[in-house]
Amino acid sequence: MLLRHSAETPRRGFFSGYLEDEAATAHAWRGGWFHTGDTVRQDADGMLHFVDRKKNIIRRSGENIAAAEVEAVLQAHPLVRQVAVLAVPDETREEEVLACVVLHEGAVPEAAALTLFEHCHAELAYFKAPGWVWFTDSLPTTGTQKIQKHQVFPPGTDPRGLPGMLDLRARKKRGGG
Repeated sequence: MLLRHSAETPRRGFFSGYLEDEAATAHAWRGGWFHTGDTVRQDADGMLHFVDRKKNIIRRSGENIAAAEVEAVLQAHPLVRQVAVLAVPDETREEEVLACVVLHEGAVPEAAALTLFEHCHAELAYFKAPGWVWFTDSLPTTGTQKIQKHQVFPPGTDPRGLPGMLDLRARKKRGGG
């Protein structure tokens, strides 16, 4: 979503800039438009609907996948206590969907992985189902319990090689898992 007041005075009524970060301000105001970082869609009546933050969009084989959409489907499953969906690199498809899942007590991770994949495959377009699943005992959160996705893995880490990472990419097929 891009915003401005008008072509003549694009910044009128907006904030003056990011505190002590002129580069971020210039980046946000490219081409005379304020780049919000939000992805939205417009319906037939002209109403705008929030999809997700642009940084939470996974780009897989030319398709845009909203991490929030996959998270909502996974969170609705009774096995899932908490979930974060992230993009991971993919040599063939640019990015792939990674689901980091905290299971409810008593759930068996290996069986849960297939169950959750099939659940996603039934509820979402086939390409949106997680290609990678990783189970953990907890996810980092803020004081208000918002998941801190940028803290799930250490900076510079390729999570695909971590112990316990399950590769389900071969199951992602159009028309059936």
